[in-house]
Amino acid sequence: MVPGPKKRAPKPCLVCGIEKGTLHFGSVVCMACASFFRRTVSFHIRFLCRYSNNCQISQDLRFICRSCRFDKCERVGMRRDLVQQKRNENKLPKYVLESRKGGAGEVVRGYITSAYTAEPRRLKEPATSSAAEPEDGFSIILNMKHDDLLVYYVEEIRNSVRARQQGGIVMSPQNFLETKHRTDQFALDICTMCPGTDLLENPDFEVLYKYCSFSSLWMDLSWINASQDDWNKVLVEKDYTEIPLITYMNQFQATVTAQLARLQLDIFEYAALKSMCIWKLGLLDSTLTLKIVSAEHYYGITCALSKYYRVTKRLEQFEMATRIAEITLLIGPIFNVYRDMLVLYHNLQIEDRFKEE
Repeated sequence: MVPGPKKRAPKPCLVCGIEKGTLHFGSVVCMACASFFRRTVSFHIRFLCRYSNNCQISQDLRFICRSCRFDKCERVGMRRDLVQQKRNENKLPKYVLESRKGGAGEVVRGYITSAYTAEPRRLKEPATSSAAEPEDGFSIILNMKHDDLLVYYVEEIRNSVRARQQGGIVMSPQNFLETKHRTDQFALDICTMCPGTDLLENPDFEVLYKYCSFSSLWMDLSWINASQDDWNKVLVEKDYTEIPLITYMNQFQATVTAQLARLQLDIFEYAALKSMCIWKLGLLDSTLTLKIVSAEHYYGITCALSKYYRVTKRLEQFEMATRIAEITLLIGPIFNVYRDMLVLYHNLQIEDRFKEE
């Protein structure tokens, strides 16, 4: 028997050493390091190092210091001039746009993953001084006030609702694929523009996108429908060929829409719930970096929601606790219908993957 041609061993990434290197931007690197380099260059980000730019970069330590990781990208031959700039500036993260409007030539980020070892204490214990936690609350990792983080989601939902109204986006079995295709753009916007997503890698986006897609399609429409008096009407005629989709739509209505109709969440409350659907569910199968960003979103959103209840709604402490508990308790049944959605998509061969522009 004549032996077949010997397979070439994959080349190691010259930045982190993982055995999945291919040619990107002038050097042999893995997809994760290539994606990191492209986003850093296209967003004009400059990372800071706390340890004199002497951090070790390897497969296990590539998230520890992004400043040293980028320096190593350039040392191994990756070229900035080979990175294509974003064509549509509206797709840039908000902090990048604000920096450019202010005339800044670059965005300075001081994020270092190893510093997260001190974060759980801050997340679990209420702040006792302004030195530990500013009065308004500010996330260093997300580079944003907690209040502004909640407002980001509120504005995202308002834009989504407005686009649905202008485009006549209405869910039905007959136009499901068209509706999903149009709302997937909302999910992509969250993946590329949401605070903290510039710190993520391609594998993180693959995970995050599924939850963004689920929330932008099913959760948004459910919240919109829950505000209507006739939300519990029969959805559609049960045509035999469409039973799986119709069954799921009715299940979602009975499980989620019914609870949203009962709670009657305003847009700030729903914005908090949507954030939790995206980031809390994403914790279940995430990397260390995604867990860190998820924790910052959850902490920032709950702090901002508590302040909203206290300052704007003027609720008593027990009312705030009860309301927040009712919202967070929805995550369990929502996760169950999310898993059922994955089964539905698999059976109907519906693609639901992150595709970066």
